[in-house]
Amino acid sequence: MKRILSLASKYSNALFESLASENHEKALSQLHELSQSISNEELSKFLFDPTIQAGRKTGMLLSFVERPLEQIERLAALLVSMKRLELLPDIETSFAARLLFESKMIDVEVDSALELTSEDKEAILEKVREKTGMQGLLKVTVDPSMIAGYVIRFSDEVIDTSLSGRLKRVSQELRSGPREVIE
Repeated sequence: MKRILSLASKYSNALFESLASENHEKALSQLHELSQSISNEELSKFLFDPTIQAGRKTGMLLSFVERPLEQIERLAALLVSMKRLELLPDIETSFAARLLFESKMIDVEVDSALELTSEDKEAILEKVREKTGMQGLLKVTVDPSMIAGYVIRFSDEVIDTSLSGRLKRVSQELRSGPREVIE
């Protein structure tokens, strides 16, 4: 899995570097359209059929994108010829992450026991800004099973202030036995 993501990020970075900055959003949109199209079962059968010529496959794939960028056309042709179309969703994800990073933005996912107030949201975004120097894009999911608190995920960080998280930490400490006190 890690190798596939690494390969997808290489394609994504090459695409990103080959584009003028004003085309990044359009390329992301076109990558999304391509990713969605290969999820169609009938089209997938056609695209992954080894008896069909690569040019026909590329043409069919690109027909789902209105006025594709030249770089998107070349990427589609390359992925078809290298039999790597299954990488498209991961290329899209990697491209989107790079676009956010270059824009000094970061995805922030929050699982919360209750709906967050605007003050809570701003405090979370400020904490992310302090830690990363980037503006956060907040996605909140309400999960009543958490009882209280929230879990924040961004980059490789997880901040768990939930009651269930606290109870797990207390349980782990109790299982590890008494601590030795040094005076």
